[in-house]
Amino acid sequence: MTGHPTERMPLAAVTGASSFLCRALEPQMGRRNRVRGLFRSPGAMSDAWQARGHEVVFGDLDDEAALAGLVSGADVVYHCAARMGKDDPALSHHVNVDGTARLARLARMAGVRRLVYVSSISVYAATPPPGGIITEDTVPLNTDTLNPYSRTKYGGELAVRALAERGDGPPFTILRPTSVYGPWSRSWFLDWVGRLQKIPVVIGGNVPVDVVHVDDVARALIQAADTPEATNEVLHIGHHTVTLQEFGTLVGSAIGLQVWKLPDALDWAARHAVERLYRVVKGSRMSMSLTQPVRYPHTQAERLIGYAPRVSLEEGFAELGVWYRGRQGVGSRE
Repeated sequence: MTGHPTERMPLAAVTGASSFLCRALEPQMGRRNRVRGLFRSPGAMSDAWQARGHEVVFGDLDDEAALAGLVSGADVVYHCAARMGKDDPALSHHVNVDGTARLARLARMAGVRRLVYVSSISVYAATPPPGGIITEDTVPLNTDTLNPYSRTKYGGELAVRALAERGDGPPFTILRPTSVYGPWSRSWFLDWVGRLQKIPVVIGGNVPVDVVHVDDVARALIQAADTPEATNEVLHIGHHTVTLQEFGTLVGSAIGLQVWKLPDALDWAARHAVERLYRVVKGSRMSMSLTQPVRYPHTQAERLIGYAPRVSLEEGFAELGVWYRGRQGVGSRE
């Protein structure tokens, strides 16, 4: 007698299951995999996962027993968990580097076929861009000057690579998304909403930024896990290049707010002052430069995994507007 069809499906495990990225990744994983997620504690999201038939493991990247349970029998592991804060370098290293290494070692012991590690394009924040363009072949430089988040995301990359080279970690694919927006995005939507509601003016309005919808990033993760050619590769995942002013205007439109731009001369002075002040106060670089425009082509992702982002800015922000208006009655930004 054969088992239930779902029992024969491959198992996809994911850290950071309550993150906004995993909200987009979970339905895509579930179309052809059994799904198991790591949650730090019980809550509405873990309850919802269980209601949809997914497995839930409680713990964090410190918890070796929880991680071993997460990766046991898994075909692929999507490592989406990270400490985003920039206020505690030691804690960021503990979570983003040590925790990543612990996960990779246990994944190798469990026979995981592929570890897909979600890094960040901000690992290049201190790297001078040759010709204003940075590709996957560009090695991040001056990483000791990065803020704790960016520095330790790169440290996680190095740990994953070193373990795989020694045979102590599984084959991997590293993804470096650019600026990810979409429902539940804090850095590239909710934080913007909060700032613009206080002062509806964009500083650095002429600075180009690469933005990508969370659904496209989730699809890229699935493609990376399924493509042998992406084994032990690094991929940039982006889409549209817009100015910060254009992005701020789109945020304003989504929430019904008119957004203004500083005069060019005043804007130039403001963004140089903000960047300099950040360096003085924090002793590190911002995740994104306001004074040095950079472009991050995703041609390698196109070539290796067939990456082709689908969500246009118009479509993405129309969806965001509907989502944001719906959230106003709930009064939660969990």
